[in-house]
Amino acid sequence: MTHHDHLTLLHDLDVADPHPDPRSPRARAAVERILRADPPAPAPVPTRSHRLRRVAVAAGGIAALAVGGVLAPPLTGGDTAYATWTPQATVATGVQRADAGEACRDRLRDAADDDAALDSARVAVAEQRGTWTTVVLAGDGGFSGLCVDDGSAGLFDTMLGSVGTALVASPGPREVTATDLGVGATSAGELSLVAGIAGDEVAAVRLVSPTVGVVTATVGDGRFVLWYPGDELLDASTRGVDLELTFADGSTGAATVRL
Repeated sequence: MTHHDHLTLLHDLDVADPHPDPRSPRARAAVERILRADPPAPAPVPTRSHRLRRVAVAAGGIAALAVGGVLAPPLTGGDTAYATWTPQATVATGVQRADAGEACRDRLRDAADDDAALDSARVAVAEQRGTWTTVVLAGDGGFSGLCVDDGSAGLFDTMLGSVGTALVASPGPREVTATDLGVGATSAGELSLVAGIAGDEVAAVRLVSPTVGVVTATVGDGRFVLWYPGDELLDASTRGVDLELTFADGSTGAATVRL
């Protein structure tokens, strides 16, 4: 098994995705251009702990979606240089949360070893930072899935994702454990990401970056995730990264996570 996964970023992870007519002249022309194009090279991805599968869904998968009528975005563009990214995420709720979770499952389907585990995994986190949607799926026995998607991007953009069973120790009530840690790349540039398991008493997680300042994680259902532009966490899987924790009783602590 390899260390980590990546997926092509597909527009329909965006919970606000419109549904234009796939039979329009523009849509048909887009499909023809996609089918003539060479598949894009897969993007680098964050390092992940053992038994997590590497995923590459290139032009074939995009073309299949296009034929199915998902042709809303332009063929180029997206959130250039992460212009809409925010250090504090907006948490998706209700229908948005459910739709984002199902879209993430669909993107990870071909890479998952265990369809039953993927189907039964709950949506632990569904957040948005600008136009970017991040979903963390959590299941039994350490199973997890991760999707990071730019909802404004064109069909030739790139999604980061991972799926599998993280062989990591369960954290104590006031501890966190990383399952994903490192640097990935999309057409908007490189991004640094850390995600993992949060102990029962962990209410908040944040990272103080020398380049972008304080980045607040989204914590939910025993999981946490944060990411920000740049390659700051390039070697963090071995050297570690410092996180600030806030507990349910209001007290604070610190943790250094690595893989």
